[in-house]
Amino acid sequence: MLKIINTPKKNEKLAEFVGIMLGDGNIYSSKKYGIYRIKITGNSITDKEYLLEFVKPLIEDLFNSKVSFGFEKDRLGLNLRLASFNLLNFLLTIGLIPGDKIQNKITIPRWIKQNNEYLIACIRGLIDTDGTVFEQARGSGRWSIGFKNNNRILLEDVREALISLGFHPTNITINAIFICRQEEINLFLKRISFNNLKHKLKLVALN
Repeated sequence: MLKIINTPKKNEKLAEFVGIMLGDGNIYSSKKYGIYRIKITGNSITDKEYLLEFVKPLIEDLFNSKVSFGFEKDRLGLNLRLASFNLLNFLLTIGLIPGDKIQNKITIPRWIKQNNEYLIACIRGLIDTDGTVFEQARGSGRWSIGFKNNNRILLEDVREALISLGFHPTNITINAIFICRQEEINLFLKRISFNNLKHKLKLVALN
């Protein structure tokens, strides 16, 4: 019997989920073995609270389906999983497809780009998963927000999205972009912010 899932309307929560999937997500489809599954993987220590207390409830709320999770002790990994053929079909309609994200040139779907609130939510999901927050020099009090991804097309799209939202990210350096202007770090906190506590805590004094 096929698992029945909720198919949500396009909204900010769904856009953030798309950002999370573009970052740390994977969609696996095998007609031969009858496996249709999404998986989101993070660090079992630094991302544990984010994955279990934010991402898992987000997915369960969107699709009205229970998400399982498991730890990879040897690699410090934490995986969230949801298997559903109907979910896979729905994801295809919103711009997410199975397989290698780089080879498939997966990037931010058009429906998200056309709505600033959706775009902000999607960028939040991307930065929460594939982003980094660091002090430019120890004790300097000057911070940077970075986004690293091996998908060049996605990097270019994220950079263009940030520019459209009023930021001035750096040019792409190998496989990353950065927000370095201090006034824009504050702007990021006010306009986009984080749901991943490991990022938010580093900048709590600026909020």
